[in-house]
Amino acid sequence: MAVLDAEANLTTVTLDERDERLPVLLDLLKGYDNDWVERRQDRFTDEELEAARLLIVSYDVNAEVYGGPRQGTTYDMSEACKRCGAGARQTSAMILDVEYLHRLEGRRAAMTFKDDLLVDEKLAGALAESGATGLSFRGVFAAFDRRGHIQLPWRQVCATHTLPPMSPRSTGVYPYKPCPCGRSSFTGKEEVPTRLAYRAADVADIRDVNVSWEWGGEVRFDGDVSDALFPCPWFLVTPKVWRIFQDAGVTGFDWNPIRVVDAS
Repeated sequence: MAVLDAEANLTTVTLDERDERLPVLLDLLKGYDNDWVERRQDRFTDEELEAARLLIVSYDVNAEVYGGPRQGTTYDMSEACKRCGAGARQTSAMILDVEYLHRLEGRRAAMTFKDDLLVDEKLAGALAESGATGLSFRGVFAAFDRRGHIQLPWRQVCATHTLPPMSPRSTGVYPYKPCPCGRSSFTGKEEVPTRLAYRAADVADIRDVNVSWEWGGEVRFDGDVSDALFPCPWFLVTPKVWRIFQDAGVTGFDWNPIRVVDAS
């Protein structure tokens, strides 16, 4: 499958690793000067997703919106790492950069570039009525220079439960700039699928909405929250939440099961 994204000025080609056209395509790309990236990802059937203990939620990076400290969202840093900001606790509504609001048009759900989960009001209502555990909601605002903050018909889905540290048997997760707190600066590699693993005992008391103890992504923090680029935890949900998104016709998300292991 080839998808042209005019806004990002790129083309995405998706092939099964067993497709006989894949080595031909790779040989052709190696002969061009243009930049290209080979990304390997797992794909699962609905039956596999339904049977999963938890699902990692990720989103199309070309459709993300910008929000967070630099847009005016506030945080309590009293229990956060002073070096990287891992553990920062959001204390205000989510404030979005107005320049990216067009990416919400025609969508029921989206994520910020730091994996804050956003849903429209109708989907927020469906989640609340479902009795899903471990979630709360915050308002979502757009920051306009002259008009101030304008509330949007969206809600941020927040997790109230943090999982224990993941098993070291997780793959596709690497500490590229380790922080002394041991909690942040994790990232993935395009050529290695992210496969989070947890001990069976650590997922015995999960909620429908959870976040990981580890925080991943780029970090820029010198103590000034208003100019910070915080890392972010992985968002992990049960198949119950996945079904609600499916029933609402939500697209643009990837759902990947965690692995449950008995040993460390």
